[in-house]
Amino acid sequence: MKSGLKKWRRLALGLMLTWVLLFFALFTYFMESRVDQHSAAGLAHADTRRLTSVQGNTRSRQEPHAGPTSPVAGGQRGRGPEQSPSREAMAGGLSPELFPRIDHQILPAWSAIGTRDVGPRPGAATREQRRQRDVQEEEEEEVMGEEVEGNEEEQSFTTRRAAADGLDDSDLDEYYSSKSTSVVQRLWKGNVSLGMLSPRLQRAMKDYLSSNKHGVAYRGRRSPRQSSKQVLCELKKRSRVRTLDGAELPFSTLGWRKIVPDAPLRQLYGSGFHSCAVVTSAGAILHSGLGREIDSHDAVLRFNSAPTEGYERDVGEKTTIRIINSQIMANPTYRFNSSLLYRNVTLVAWDPAPYKVNLREWYKSPDYNLFTPYVEHRKKHPTQPFYILHPTFTWRLWDVVQGNTLENIQPNPPSSGFIGIVLMMSLCEEVHVYEYIPSLRQTELCHYHERYYDAACTLGAYHPLLYEKMLIQRINSGSEGDLKHKGA
Repeated sequence: MKSGLKKWRRLALGLMLTWVLLFFALFTYFMESRVDQHSAAGLAHADTRRLTSVQGNTRSRQEPHAGPTSPVAGGQRGRGPEQSPSREAMAGGLSPELFPRIDHQILPAWSAIGTRDVGPRPGAATREQRRQRDVQEEEEEEVMGEEVEGNEEEQSFTTRRAAADGLDDSDLDEYYSSKSTSVVQRLWKGNVSLGMLSPRLQRAMKDYLSSNKHGVAYRGRRSPRQSSKQVLCELKKRSRVRTLDGAELPFSTLGWRKIVPDAPLRQLYGSGFHSCAVVTSAGAILHSGLGREIDSHDAVLRFNSAPTEGYERDVGEKTTIRIINSQIMANPTYRFNSSLLYRNVTLVAWDPAPYKVNLREWYKSPDYNLFTPYVEHRKKHPTQPFYILHPTFTWRLWDVVQGNTLENIQPNPPSSGFIGIVLMMSLCEEVHVYEYIPSLRQTELCHYHERYYDAACTLGAYHPLLYEKMLIQRINSGSEGDLKHKGA
């Protein structure tokens, strides 16, 4: 009798335990569903401002860092980032008071606004729920594994390890930031992939891939194992520098033949230069003491609003050509029509256009209105060489980058840094690029003349910077010691 009573008690306890577990499972399921719905709503809102991609933590503190250069094709060295928020980003509802005077120059991913999280932070979610979402994201990322499997496995392991250590989303940013040295070392060897980036940068890149604002449809072949010589030949063959000449519609009907310079850019300097320097605006160039070496070149190219006054010891003072993006011309903050920064140099402007390069459509709706200030400037300073890059040229550069990797890169134009390197390769026998590929003095300071920190400035989100730099490193003819310690 007692034996039977014990059996009934055990059965009752078992049933009670089963009901408790079932209730807990249902409760957890409904709670996670509510959190996921909240996150989905946040993403839907973020979708209206895709160019404000999340790129990492931003810190507004002044902390000088130094950075050298890296040799590239035919003696080239470098690192160069890019731009700032587009109109879509500015329309996303972010208060301008939060970002007073953010320089648009060379900030990859148009990232001045993009460093803020555009989605809701999962404050109500438990650590276990965040860990589960991170694991789920890893599984989704495995679908993109047509590239280097070893790198993806390392990324998956790293994320799981970080989650196991109890790190939430903000902690993960710091965790990946601390591993940036490893990414740079891989970049020195030309061995990087999407899977090595932080979760936020990966999500931002996927966001750009899905939005495909410029209607990119790449159908070319992919040859990720081309030699340095083959890549150089491809760049020369497919990326011949081209500017607007006023002969095409709608410019031919607007009298642009008389507005643009008579001499094409590629013929402006006759037989060209022997040695040239491409000086990016990266914060790592601070305290490098490279100014005298930079000025020793026959020609020096700089970007956007990067100054030389006050920074001569590190960046030099000579400027031959300055590449500017369209926001420099359209945004009154940069005083394009009045600043001496844009005088007595050759100016080369560019603006994103549709991938299929419909000039009529581009003229009616540029990313930023560069056409009106261009005409005004040409009329006011007719003797100053000033060109607008033909969008066919910039998109052919993009094709070269995409064709040299199996991974799908961001369907956005290449950075000004990459454009500037190729431009100078067409004008110079030898090109030295300073702080495009990060040196040992790598820093998160985006620009040497601003107090703005963002890890994305090195590897990009809007621009395919990671792949641009990998390609430049492949054609780099400089020594490893120069790349690491001097970068020149």
